[in-house]
Amino acid sequence: MESQPGLRITGQLVLGVAIATAGVLFTLDNLHILHARDYLRFWPVVLIAIGLVHVSQAKTAAGTIGGGIWILAGTVLLGNRIGLFHANIWNFWPLILVLVGARIVWQTMNANRVSEPGDSGSTVSAIAVMGGFERRVTSHEFRGGEITAFMGGGKLDLRDAVPAGGQAVINIFSMMGGFEIIVPETWRVISEVTPFMGGIEDKSRTSTNPAAPCLILRGFLMMGGVTLKNP
Repeated sequence: MESQPGLRITGQLVLGVAIATAGVLFTLDNLHILHARDYLRFWPVVLIAIGLVHVSQAKTAAGTIGGGIWILAGTVLLGNRIGLFHANIWNFWPLILVLVGARIVWQTMNANRVSEPGDSGSTVSAIAVMGGFERRVTSHEFRGGEITAFMGGGKLDLRDAVPAGGQAVINIFSMMGGFEIIVPETWRVISEVTPFMGGIEDKSRTSTNPAAPCLILRGFLMMGGVTLKNP
């Protein structure tokens, strides 16, 4: 007998719980049981929680940087809300350069590391901070990866890729940015992305065959978007 999968804590789960909690607070406020505003001022805790989940589950530097941005934004907003300090979140933007620089150093130090046979190019990790990237994946053992954008964007071309085991998972984080993903018509695409003031525009034609190679998209879009296209 197959074991039941355990509960996986994700950013989507945290956001869903937060929205449900807000609904409960508003209901109790309408019933004059409590004042919702006394609790809703702590809403930046949700951003911090999402960031911690991203960092704890990140498999690449891009995922860690994405989670760090959430934590930074949530910490500054929460501090302002509860009066610990008064700071403009944009005063901390140079820390993004610190994170990006650290990633470049990490990549340079690991540039000569020998990959395991068959793993070369099997995952993609890319980040766009106030800029862009364009990546074409040709691996026939493609497993997925992580793409992150902050006030930037990127293009990911998967037309020549083949998912390992018939399935690949890409984790997406976008804040005030977006991505264009090119997928073959022979693939299936399943979107589990949670948009917040953003969305996914699907311009692609994909397969309806359950046995077709499958691409799963997960993650968050905040004031950003993803466009799916065919070659």
